[in-house]
Amino acid sequence: MQTRSPHGSFYGGRKLFRRFAFSVSVGLLLGSLAGCGDQCPADTPTDAGAGDAGDAATRECIVPEVSCGPGEIAEYGLCFPNTDETVVTAGTFDMGAPSGTEFPVHAVTLSEFTIDVTEVTNERFEACVDAGCCDPPSYDGSYTGREPYYGNPQYAQYPVVFVTWDQARQYCEGLEKRLPTEAEWEYAARGDDGRTYPWGSGPPDDSLANFDSAQNGDTEAVGDYPDGASPFGALDMAGNIWEWVADWYDVDYYDSSPGTDPTGPESGVFRGARGGSFGSGATTLYSFYRMSYLPTESFGNLGFRCAR
Repeated sequence: MQTRSPHGSFYGGRKLFRRFAFSVSVGLLLGSLAGCGDQCPADTPTDAGAGDAGDAATRECIVPEVSCGPGEIAEYGLCFPNTDETVVTAGTFDMGAPSGTEFPVHAVTLSEFTIDVTEVTNERFEACVDAGCCDPPSYDGSYTGREPYYGNPQYAQYPVVFVTWDQARQYCEGLEKRLPTEAEWEYAARGDDGRTYPWGSGPPDDSLANFDSAQNGDTEAVGDYPDGASPFGALDMAGNIWEWVADWYDVDYYDSSPGTDPTGPESGVFRGARGGSFGSGATTLYSFYRMSYLPTESFGNLGFRCAR
């Protein structure tokens, strides 16, 4: 008989990995709750720095006008290459896995959509903040104490972290985009051939993903692992950071999800996340692996990419 934990297939406790992934010491945890100090654990939420609800009520979103060159697109007043999205063609694939919260395997048909090639960077998110359209991350450092991480030109091309689900949604919607659904994310990561990882079925190594560095690892620049690209050309869909998806999270959703363009449960407590992070082990990088967080939480190993 099929059995499963209410929170995950490999580690339990909202995939127990969620809470002890980085073996955070009590002292370090307390330091982070006090404002992160010299080092803010990746899986410890913090309200330090910004992102208060009051900010959204008082800010004014004014996007500077900018004239971009050929092959560029304007986003929040800055110009970026218009090749930063990849088309995911319509198709049908087998979603899920034979056990755990990914059970059962079920056929899903998706309409064509586009998804960002990489995770949203500090530079791009800062442009949204500077325009008054987004609240800044809750903490400007990173897991290993790189301060500042956000707002520092040295890390401009690194993924933005310490953003809540609503901050991610807000950023995407400002560009007439949205967060990908769980089904879209999984299809963009693994294609229609049943592969385990974005690059295929072989295990990850340090040429394919930023992973398995729970004690002293941290984010790396987006796009640093081209050999780990998905069938549709999306990068960093395994490792580096977890990525918010649009859906509410339900451990039993796959039992009754629609077969065409599923968008997740109508309500819930947790929001879904996908992809694993720099602290994840190989099994957590599976393209079908599910994770969940409270939508108000923000972590040093959690960011997002947009779709449309």
